[in-house]
Amino acid sequence: MFFLFIYTAKKKILLYLLIKHLFPNSSAASLEFISYKLTGILFTGIIPFIFFVFIFKTEPSMIGLVIGRTFHFWYLLIILMLVTAILSFNLSRGRNVQERSPELKKTDWFPRHILLSVSSWVVYILGYEFLFRGVLWFLCSEAFGFWPALIINLFLYFLVHLPQGKFMAMGALPVGIVLCLLSQLTGSFIPAFLIHSLIAVLTDLFSLYHNPEVHLHLSDTDK
Repeated sequence: MFFLFIYTAKKKILLYLLIKHLFPNSSAASLEFISYKLTGILFTGIIPFIFFVFIFKTEPSMIGLVIGRTFHFWYLLIILMLVTAILSFNLSRGRNVQERSPELKKTDWFPRHILLSVSSWVVYILGYEFLFRGVLWFLCSEAFGFWPALIINLFLYFLVHLPQGKFMAMGALPVGIVLCLLSQLTGSFIPAFLIHSLIAVLTDLFSLYHNPEVHLHLSDTDK
């Protein structure tokens, strides 16, 4: 399913069929960004949700679609959020990170662009983590056990990051381990979704802050 998403996104099918008509006044960069994220939530979130919940009648707890023990480990989430913020702030100083982030490629950023970037990331990662740390993790863990499930999850997680370079693919492995352990510990994909969303959003925002080539404007009238 994920590789079908990559193919559809690269071909920009949703962009040409729908997005350009829904947002005719948006820039090309914004249209491509919206198209990629909406294609992602469609193939990693909406379609798997329909299949497993409505067609296969899978119990929500079997795919991590519950709160589980999330609130029981609230202190762990706070610690991980603080670590995420510190690492994102420091790593975003590097040019290699600034070349990739933010994915919405614009020189002048206004509040509407920040809102678009943040909301798109959150929606996209909701589907992404539902597939990886929800459906894939819990079903594989139930079928094969903890270690095989972890290997399968990390291998696929590595593969989907490989087109972004070996640096990103290798960096995804420790993050993947933490997110899988969170899901195992809480019985829910929600903590993984929260932490992954924070990583993506803060990396974008801190990259904007550190990048001297990007101009941040406080309002749409600020030039």
